[in-house]
Amino acid sequence: MADAELAALLRRLTLPIYVPGALYASGAAAIIPVVPLVGLQLGLDVPQVALLVTVAGLVAVAGPLPVGQVAARIGERMTLLLGGLVSITAVTGCLVAALAGTPGLPWAPPLFCAGILVMTLGDLTWDLGRQTYLADEIPVQFRARAMTLFGGTMRVGRIVGPLVGAGVITVWGIASAFVVHLVAALVALALMFRFIPPRVPVPNVPDAAGPAPAPRRSDLLRPLLLVGGAVLVLTVARTNRDLLLPLIGQQFGHSEAAISLVFAVAAVVELAFILPAGSLMDRFGRAAVLVPCLALMGVAFWMAPLAASMTGFVGVSLVFAVGNGLGAGINKTLSADMTPTRNRAGWLGLWNSYTGAGGLLGPAIVAAASGVAGVVSASIVTGWATAAGAAWALAWLPRLAPGRRRRTAGPS
Repeated sequence: MADAELAALLRRLTLPIYVPGALYASGAAAIIPVVPLVGLQLGLDVPQVALLVTVAGLVAVAGPLPVGQVAARIGERMTLLLGGLVSITAVTGCLVAALAGTPGLPWAPPLFCAGILVMTLGDLTWDLGRQTYLADEIPVQFRARAMTLFGGTMRVGRIVGPLVGAGVITVWGIASAFVVHLVAALVALALMFRFIPPRVPVPNVPDAAGPAPAPRRSDLLRPLLLVGGAVLVLTVARTNRDLLLPLIGQQFGHSEAAISLVFAVAAVVELAFILPAGSLMDRFGRAAVLVPCLALMGVAFWMAPLAASMTGFVGVSLVFAVGNGLGAGINKTLSADMTPTRNRAGWLGLWNSYTGAGGLLGPAIVAAASGVAGVVSASIVTGWATAAGAAWALAWLPRLAPGRRRRTAGPS
């Protein structure tokens, strides 16, 4: 019976959430490799491109707080519409700037920079709307499997997007990558707007005992911060994995083509863990996945000296892939676990800002450690931070997050 209910739930979420998520992720991934190149083509120098990426990261960390409050007022469907329209407008601006093609047009670089920053704001608005919708729609006993599958569709998109982008760039030039993103975003927005129904307000009927008191903010904030601390470390680990692996491969003399191929193989390995990870979380609790995820990634960071040979480099990448694959969907699952139903979008905004700060903290660790002792040392330092995160998760998740066969929603 439970399997039939889960299958029906997943079918119901396919067109409004899973397919649009894969489409949008594909489009977004298609432009990732070309953003720095287009910036340079328009006349920006390398420090200016780096500053643009840094400011976009700051927007991604600070933005969810105000966006969450707005989403709590207008509802997830309107949030999705707003985020989609903002992203589509921004992508169109980037496309126009990229088609300008030369640094001789003074309006193109500012338009491109503004487009990237506004696109970041649209992305996080869109993501918050989907996150809120899923958290409210999925029963807690199916939450990890449904959330993990959503994470899996996003990962498929991140594999497909660069492949499609590479194909269209070969034929039509670098600006065509933004066309891929624009078309994907338009189709994704149309699907979500068509298949996500408007919320029907539920009348507030008081019972004989009177309304239940609202939980105190401090009672909700403490577990959110304690559990979120482990996810913040996971964000550090994922960010530094993507940053350090290419640098380590380059330092040891591996070719760019070989590094890219290893990344592709690792991405396929990660996909193999999507369904098992969700089942493990729903059956044995969130710590059963997050603790080994962080522990394996910590070991992979410590293995950096072994990457001197190609065999060692592949081995390090595969350990990362297994660890990161186990963590598929853990962030969004825990975000639903640790946020209350009342004003969920606002609390999710806080969660996303808090855990997303790891995307800025990770590169700061790399910059500091590599500046003193090189990229291998930066990897080892990140490994210690990740291992500490595993210990933190082991200490707090069994107490605060849904555990073995637990049927209640905890704080949500």
